[in-house]
Amino acid sequence: MVDGGAKADVFKPIRERLTVSTDMTPIDIEVVGSTSLVPQFHELIPELVVRFRLERAYVGLYAEREPGFEIFNIGVDLETASPISLFEAVILGPRFGRDIPGIPKLLPEELRRRNMRLSIHSNYRVEHMRKFSDILAGCRGQTAENGLWVYERKTDCPGLSAQRFGRVGQLEDTLLTDIQCDEVLPASWARCETSFPFEGFRVGLNFDRDLLPRWREVVDFSAGFLKSKQYRPIESR
Repeated sequence: MVDGGAKADVFKPIRERLTVSTDMTPIDIEVVGSTSLVPQFHELIPELVVRFRLERAYVGLYAEREPGFEIFNIGVDLETASPISLFEAVILGPRFGRDIPGIPKLLPEELRRRNMRLSIHSNYRVEHMRKFSDILAGCRGQTAENGLWVYERKTDCPGLSAQRFGRVGQLEDTLLTDIQCDEVLPASWARCETSFPFEGFRVGLNFDRDLLPRWREVVDFSAGFLKSKQYRPIESR
């Protein structure tokens, strides 16, 4: 029994679609593993689940009423770990923008550089990463900068867009991940995409191409942010 001076900690996951917001109210998010987001191929994996409690401003969410159909997106500032939506709101101009205490007005190029985008889908499982890692082992070319290898365009390696270049990096143990980056876009617009494991899921990560030399730091920051926002029940007193 919870005494009269303490409130029961009830986890209530949102089961609706959420778009961009600057609301700092804490909300609960649950992602349950599944084999597919396509209904006819969908099977729930109830033992694979991750829960978060974080401010609404971080969150973009697609969720059906039934678990296992979640697409959870997060926008976070690399420098402060604040919701990127707050920074976006203050630079929208005199008609749509607004001042937010503690949030500076950044130049668009700086905002894009600091903008970390993370995504967890119900059907994005770490086991897929491990299978892909075995393939990537044969796609490593010459050693590149910052502990990376050049991604070679071999027959057995998944193709890259003609407008992208690739790198292969090593994460925990022997797990490999690919990093694909825009090659022809101007530096202020070019982005990279990679993924890393978290609680049995494969997390998608999108970041500024200029941060590629700091890719390990970027991955560690992203994993640490997710860990800091995981839901942990408050023990009854």
